[in-house]
Amino acid sequence: MMKSPIFRFIASLYVSLLISASSVNAAGKQECINPEAGCPTEEDPNCPSRPHIIRCAGKYLDTNQNRLLERVELENAIDGLSFFSRGILKVIGSVDKIMAKCDADGDGAISIEKDMPATEETCLATCFKKRAFKGAFFPDCDL
Repeated sequence: MMKSPIFRFIASLYVSLLISASSVNAAGKQECINPEAGCPTEEDPNCPSRPHIIRCAGKYLDTNQNRLLERVELENAIDGLSFFSRGILKVIGSVDKIMAKCDADGDGAISIEKDMPATEETCLATCFKKRAFKGAFFPDCDL
């Protein structure tokens, strides 16, 4: 029995959804859930995704590359900003506020694997905050 073109199309669409490296978030935006599987790298400059911000923070702010953004690394990054950029970051909050919103387990470090998924509603939850954070620390990051 020969399969119709519509059946083949639906079957291929279903298979591609099963092996997809990305998902659609609540806002209808596609986000990378498995960067190793090859996700699209084009980001909306007005609203970078949390996974994008997390990858860039890991590259630019995690100076000891232990996959934790420790309080001292965040403080050093903020201290290295210009007066103007530090003023923009006031919108996001002080180091204490950032840690309170992003460090779910309260251990003094923001873990990519544990804290970031647990703080999706509080840490870098708006486009404005993600854009401000990216603009201050790694405006040219395109990971």
